Amino acid sequence: MDRTTPNVTAHSRAMPYWENVIDDMDATAAEYDDEGWETVQLHPGDVTPLWLDEDDEFGLDVLVPDNEFEEVEELMDDGVSFDAFEFYRALADGLVFGVVVMEDHDAETAVLYPVYYDMQGAEGMLDDATEAGEMYTFVRTLSEDRVQFVHDDPSLFRPTEEEIEAATADVEEADVEE
Repeated sequence: MDRTTPNVTAHSRAMPYWENVIDDMDATAAEYDDEGWETVQLHPGDVTPLWLDEDDEFGLDVLVPDNEFEEVEELMDDGVSFDAFEFYRALADGLVFGVVVMEDHDAETAVLYPVYYDMQGAEGMLDDATEAGEMYTFVRTLSEDRVQFVHDDPSLFRPTEEEIEAATADVEEADVEE
């Protein structure tokens, strides 16, 4: 399997659920806003899992609009440094959907972005993250400007067996009802 295979169908399979993921991100941002935090929301055009390559990079490649990327750069130029993260996930149609929240507790600033990846196709990425003890997200623009986020608990990105079984049971129930 080459580096592009996992997401060949993931993008089209994600689309029916994407609005719900964006709604979840909006709701999560509203909670941070209510607590007095500054939030920046990113809206990716594509999300691609990467596993170890010639550049020794693995993680999620998240393509965002230039103006949203510039907001993140401005935060970082102003001294925001992310010291924690949250990852909220759900499963559907063989995909993991998530909202990543990068947090700077001192600045009370959070950057939120949605992601998705094929559960089976992302095994290499998840294995690399487990072995390294951290997961990465590369938020980038089409012109290849990018910021790297580090997630110190890669296990949050791997669904549990119970979640996978529940998601599979939901699909089987839907098939029976049709």
